[in-house]
Amino acid sequence: MQPVIQFEDVVKIYPLKAGDVTALNHISFEVQRGEFISIMGPSGSGKSTLLNLIGCLDTPTSGDIFVSGTRVRAMNDVELTKLRRDRIGFVFQYFNLFPLLNVIENVNFPQMLKSGKDVNPDKAKEVLHAVQLEEQFYTHTSTELSGGQQQRVAVARALINDPDILLCDEPTGNLDSKTGASIMELMTELNRKGATIICVTHDPTVAKYSDRTIRIVDGCIAS
Repeated sequence: MQPVIQFEDVVKIYPLKAGDVTALNHISFEVQRGEFISIMGPSGSGKSTLLNLIGCLDTPTSGDIFVSGTRVRAMNDVELTKLRRDRIGFVFQYFNLFPLLNVIENVNFPQMLKSGKDVNPDKAKEVLHAVQLEEQFYTHTSTELSGGQQQRVAVARALINDPDILLCDEPTGNLDSKTGASIMELMTELNRKGATIICVTHDPTVAKYSDRTIRIVDGCIAS
């Protein structure tokens, strides 16, 4: 089976006046379709850099990255934008919802970017149902929702374009432990239904929900 994510000898160096910083040092790994992966490591270890590269938000200094068999380095800016929009869903610690839009409008936004004004509100309701948000909240703005409800909307928005990969950056970092556990149970259920999930976390409790953990130390994968 073709990996959904493949890193081949990837190096990421940030040039600074005080000296170059090697954020990732010859990283190689694969993620198979349908896996639930957690990425862990101390602050400054390279976790965020790794997630940005997986999400095609940054490019490696050397080495190759493949997303569903497509070599990222060979893609132009338009192709990369389409890849991020259509095949990768992002869930952030701070939700990043639009405060003036209601729940349905927030979830439909990526669909609008993909197809212009032609959106399917029924698809938004379908993914909101999948993340177990009650219908009574669909017309509320994000400021009228609890943290857990906002994160469910953020997950629904990430799912609206049927992405190959769901990338989560500390998805429970702004939630209390009970709400965080509820979100992770939701992630587990989405994974059971076939979603490939890659989750950056510092919390070992969150990592326990995944199939396996990739540990990053000083820009390298720890053995």
